[in-house]
Amino acid sequence: MTKWKPSQRGFTLIELLVVIAIIAILVALLLPAVQQAREAARRTQCKNNLHQLGIAVHNYHDVYNQFPITVFETWGPVQWSDASRGSHLVRLLPFIEQDNLFKALNFSLRGTPWTAANFEGQVDPTGKLYRHYLIPAFQCPTDPQPKLDGHSAKSNYAMSLGNQSMPGGGTPWGTCTQYNSPGDRNVFGIYAPGHGNTENGSYISGIISRLNWGATFTQISDGTSNTILAGEILGQCGDHSRNGWYHFNSMWIATTAPVNFPIACVRETLKDVSWDEGAARNGLNGCNHWQNWQTSQGFKSRHTGGAQFVLCDGSARFISETIDYRTYQRLGDRRDGQVVGEF
Repeated sequence: MTKWKPSQRGFTLIELLVVIAIIAILVALLLPAVQQAREAARRTQCKNNLHQLGIAVHNYHDVYNQFPITVFETWGPVQWSDASRGSHLVRLLPFIEQDNLFKALNFSLRGTPWTAANFEGQVDPTGKLYRHYLIPAFQCPTDPQPKLDGHSAKSNYAMSLGNQSMPGGGTPWGTCTQYNSPGDRNVFGIYAPGHGNTENGSYISGIISRLNWGATFTQISDGTSNTILAGEILGQCGDHSRNGWYHFNSMWIATTAPVNFPIACVRETLKDVSWDEGAARNGLNGCNHWQNWQTSQGFKSRHTGGAQFVLCDGSARFISETIDYRTYQRLGDRRDGQVVGEF
């Protein structure tokens, strides 16, 4: 009796190619979904960071009866001295579980940011500069660049100047007047000195100044749910924000530029080249250059379609880059007295 044996037949080359093609199609179909899921998770983390930042500001206000300020001494409204002692975010360190780092800083040091023996040059016991520390609460996972010029650690979040007058940073970027009202006034016709260079809160549209002023809750007459507290930034896309979270002259960001206004950022489209070598060659004007303060010192993100913000009531939400410009400025201003409406 003959014993039956199973077939020894294997796959043909055509069958293998068909299987490989099917796998490739499935991968192509699944990969965008996986990437979307990852970005959704990153966006959620970013939103939570801003919510926690809002809680930190509320707790800071409970202790100091005002919002955090940047600290450097001035002689008058714009004549700056050499006494820098950190940004608004430095003040918040004890309220985001970074109390040990805050206690390690020597706030009695003074000097320009470019000398060794000053606040900016402080080092930890290992010799690492404190301004190089990456603070997870200040990082959006969608933006992959953790450090900026001079290895300063970035922040993806900054508090808001609101709709402040924001002249350009100088020739040729100073020729950009797209979003600037004449006479140091904002879109509401209110006197709002350029770049928030004042310690007089009456002249500040938002909730912080570039100098030593922070609002109180009672000064937000439009209501905390109608006023932006902080939002996302891309540090490498701003002439001053690229100084990082630690620097005293870094985190002054306005709503004056639209959300996600296109900027040719440092080390990106234009690298770090001059105007003639870069922007002109790429068909861009002064409004798109990272050294134009009017547009580069604005809120922007790596998220598609808009950016994350936290309002003064502590609620975080995504604001579309297509938001009506006037509505966006009403959200930036704490006392314009106008109805915000849907956004």
